[in-house]
Amino acid sequence: MNKYIIALVRLSDDHLSTKGKQLIRPFITILISTLCLTLSNLAYSQGDDREFTIVMSENTYPFQYIDNGEPKGVLIDLWQEWAKVTQSNVRFVPKQWNKSLEATLSGHDIVHAGMAKTQSRQEQFLFAEPFTSLSTYLFIHKSVSKKSSVSDLIPYQIGIVEGAAHKEHLLKIEPNLSFTYYPSRQALLDAAAQGKILVFAGIEGYQRNMILEQDIAMDYFSSLRLPITSIKLAPAIAKSSPNSQAIIKHINQGFAQLSSDVIRQIERRWLGYHHQDKELIIAMQTGVEPYADLGLDGRPHGLLIDLWQLWSEKTGIEIDFVTGDMDSSISLIKRKLADVHIGYPESQQMNTGLKQAWKVLAIKSRLFSMDKHLSDLNERLNIRLGTFPTSPYINEIKSAFPNAQLRYFGDLAEMIDANRNGEIDGFIASSAMTSHYLLAHKLWPEFKQYQDIEFSTDLFSLTRVDDSGIVERIQTGFNLISAQEVTDIERKWLINPDDRSLQHEQQALQLSKAEREYLSSLGAIKLGYVKNWPPMEFQGRSGEFLGINADIKNHLVRQLNLTIIPVAYDNFNDVIADLKRGEIHMVASVVNTPQRESRLSFSQPYWPSPWAIVTNIAAAPVFSLSQISEQRLAVVEGYFIVDQLHQQYPHINLINVANVEDGIEAVNSGRVDMFLDKAAVLASHLQGEQYTSLKLSLLADLAEQHSQLAVFPGVKQLIPLINRSLATIDDNEQQRIYQKWVTVDVQSDTASYQRWVRVLIVSLLLLSAIAALVLLANRRLNVEIRRRESAESQLIYLANHDAGTKLPNRILLNKRLNQAIADHQAANAKFALLFVDLDGFKAVNDVCGHHVGDLLLAKVGELLVSHVKPGDTVARFGGDEFVILINHVVDNQVAVQIADNILQGLHLMTSIEQHSISISASIGIALYPDDGTNEADLLHKSDQLMYQAKKFGGHQHKLS
Repeated sequence: MNKYIIALVRLSDDHLSTKGKQLIRPFITILISTLCLTLSNLAYSQGDDREFTIVMSENTYPFQYIDNGEPKGVLIDLWQEWAKVTQSNVRFVPKQWNKSLEATLSGHDIVHAGMAKTQSRQEQFLFAEPFTSLSTYLFIHKSVSKKSSVSDLIPYQIGIVEGAAHKEHLLKIEPNLSFTYYPSRQALLDAAAQGKILVFAGIEGYQRNMILEQDIAMDYFSSLRLPITSIKLAPAIAKSSPNSQAIIKHINQGFAQLSSDVIRQIERRWLGYHHQDKELIIAMQTGVEPYADLGLDGRPHGLLIDLWQLWSEKTGIEIDFVTGDMDSSISLIKRKLADVHIGYPESQQMNTGLKQAWKVLAIKSRLFSMDKHLSDLNERLNIRLGTFPTSPYINEIKSAFPNAQLRYFGDLAEMIDANRNGEIDGFIASSAMTSHYLLAHKLWPEFKQYQDIEFSTDLFSLTRVDDSGIVERIQTGFNLISAQEVTDIERKWLINPDDRSLQHEQQALQLSKAEREYLSSLGAIKLGYVKNWPPMEFQGRSGEFLGINADIKNHLVRQLNLTIIPVAYDNFNDVIADLKRGEIHMVASVVNTPQRESRLSFSQPYWPSPWAIVTNIAAAPVFSLSQISEQRLAVVEGYFIVDQLHQQYPHINLINVANVEDGIEAVNSGRVDMFLDKAAVLASHLQGEQYTSLKLSLLADLAEQHSQLAVFPGVKQLIPLINRSLATIDDNEQQRIYQKWVTVDVQSDTASYQRWVRVLIVSLLLLSAIAALVLLANRRLNVEIRRRESAESQLIYLANHDAGTKLPNRILLNKRLNQAIADHQAANAKFALLFVDLDGFKAVNDVCGHHVGDLLLAKVGELLVSHVKPGDTVARFGGDEFVILINHVVDNQVAVQIADNILQGLHLMTSIEQHSISISASIGIALYPDDGTNEADLLHKSDQLMYQAKKFGGHQHKLS
């Protein structure tokens, strides 16, 4: 071609005049350029082994990245399809993002795999038509207060990849933002996971590194992210490239030939959805409450619905549900009308041919029977058991009951009716589904559930075999859901705790990679404790570590996978001294003081510890240290309170003792007048017959302290992890630990005093000369018995009341509920039970912090108490749930009025500690004896009614 162009130029030179040459040469130049471009386009359009060099990012998963040396991602698959339709060869050259831009600009005919088209880039690059798109976001650390706009982030450094389009897009929104630059996406995400930045710009999709993805998700919630923009990606080439126009035209022609189905399949493979759809369609079976069904409002609800909605929150992928029965819901997946099944009992007996993407849940099935105790199931030859023909545990039933005659039923209602009609002796079905049905149809009292006869069914989310991208998305999303979150959802829907698949307090905490590496680097942690300080801590007969703090230690070991070695000490002073020197790493039940804080680090408080004193039973009662003057008060050496006593009560003669036993013995022998320590510790030591001449009194003028874990500064990075673990000890667990180690027996102590009184009376009758003194002593003795009983009553109060709200806890509620049943049954009267669950409490906790949440719970408790009579009971049931027992109601209208008053009062509660809040409640109202004649039935019924109120949007009450 070049020789023809040269000949054309020479021809013009040989046959035209000078003026003619000046006139014709511009036209010849245009002709030559057009001819070159036409020939070039023809060459690129023909392909024929033409190789294109495609520069790509090596770490922009899932769009373009390198996996074991191979190029992978959405853009790579699109380019490979392009190569097929154009009969071209493509060679991918991976670079860090900024280097990929430089390489595209520096070479000839080098194409970039795909980038955003920005104003600054258009000055250097020529772009083809966009062929896919992605969304970009600002991800915000959970420690940052919720932000509603990009402008709210002006005070923060925003992490971005150097050369990324995020900066230009963000500056258009807010020109005053500041940035920190990282050479690659991996470096950016590593910095975010390590807490070096609190805000970063990123794209949709998931990280290649699953551990890193989990680390990011733990601190950067999808619900907190702010959208930046939707970016269209397009191939690009340097404008300076000699064939740029021809190459761009050739690229556009090739991609125009790709079918929409091919593009859809590629995007679904990598993203789990297609950009035009932007959501996953989930097929669900109805009629399987409490797992999945349609409510009266026509919207899906249930345990599985909540799990998938949480998955959507974690991933940022929108979801929608389509319904059907067991068979049709599977058919929806196979016919490509849905993407994933909500949860199916896939097994060898029920193999659908679909891909098991994730084990969503394990359902427990048990034996139920009507009004009969089937103790001889294995012995009876003619026992008749019902079950579903689709049950995956049929072989297990036959193995467990080889003599049983099995009958199969199409639905639960049919099976229950068959049992009621005597057609079968019992049936095996999902415990949660059966319990829900029996309660809803008021059949619960007629049936018995056999807890020890249990079969498990695994539910799997199912997808088509060729949808590998969806499988990865599903697995990634569920891996981001913590055991605690699963437990919270199960607790909401499953009445029986035994039906729940997880017990979160036994599970390890979800830890980031950096946290796991730190814990692994620690080795064994030494925890110092005092040998004889029950019930908080003491040494067993075989040298084992026992007590409340031992249970706290075990809790930390389970959740943090720590190795903790207990080290016993004779006295508290030596424990603290070794902790300050770093000889040991941790000590429990230490109070944080300014002096200690300069040398040690402290956890959050985890246990209430009121102060008390021990005196001789004949001594004058002491309820305040201000009563003491010039008396000898013993305190364990090393206690923080020694300095406080010196400053506030200089008139008291303080005497140091080595340990609790020494202090109590000093009082018993008369060496000191009184001994000061924690109430629970003193109560534990005063049990039995040894110290019947001593009494215990709680002190009103010493602020109640809370136990904390003190940690050597060399391992202070443990503190946030310890706090997270301690936060999972809920009220029920705390009560369990308390009852395990703290026992208060008022009756036995009183009996000891009474025996001593009788001995004194007999002796004094023999000495009639001092009869008046005997009467006086006996009167004082009775007073001191009452004083000690009062102190012990305070300990009983701690065991029966919630520490945060001071309301009765579940233990005391059960007692009062059982008493109410007995009283109202005898009087042929009614009482109401209100189950109250707060709406909006989690949002307050997440946005304002747990301390504000605790204050809110206390204020709600006060509000509830203000709306009932003095003889009624308001109890904290757990978390943000309360139960109200209203005695002697004529009908349910009394309870309805109280519920309305509560809702109105909550509506007026708009702020707490200068934080704006919006709080309401869902209330279930059960009536004795209409809705139940025992404690369990009434609680179940009111709980179920509460959830009905909640599923209709909350801020309302429901009756049966």
